[in-house]
Amino acid sequence: MSTVEASGSKVLVVDDDLESCQRVCWSLDTHGYTAEGVVGPREALARLRQEEFVAVVCDLRLTRIPGLDLVREVQEFAGFRPWVLYTGIPSAARRGEQTGVYCILTRGAPVRDLLWSVEEACRAACRDAQTRCA
Repeated sequence: MSTVEASGSKVLVVDDDLESCQRVCWSLDTHGYTAEGVVGPREALARLRQEEFVAVVCDLRLTRIPGLDLVREVQEFAGFRPWVLYTGIPSAARRGEQTGVYCILTRGAPVRDLLWSVEEACRAACRDAQTRCA
């Protein structure tokens, strides 16, 4: 799936920092994705229960519910969903390897790394028979 083929692929962006959330959404939107941002884990849970997203981009260090706990909670009711997490703490990336997280990026990584990770996550979702892709 190229970014052109990604057009219509819905991606949920979760961050408790509004500016970061908007920046990631803008990057995804300008490269052919349909990104929807929510500020905080509770809002993310509500959106993921209401609507199907092909992939989720999430800050690892959320307030109230850490990103990895959010992943586990969503997996309980929604099953497989590729997650791209990002963090300001590079050593935290190792913790996500056992949770089904597709990729963990370091905050501030080049936009091309984010786009590549989301593209690969969307491919993984499309291989899953239960996910409808654009």
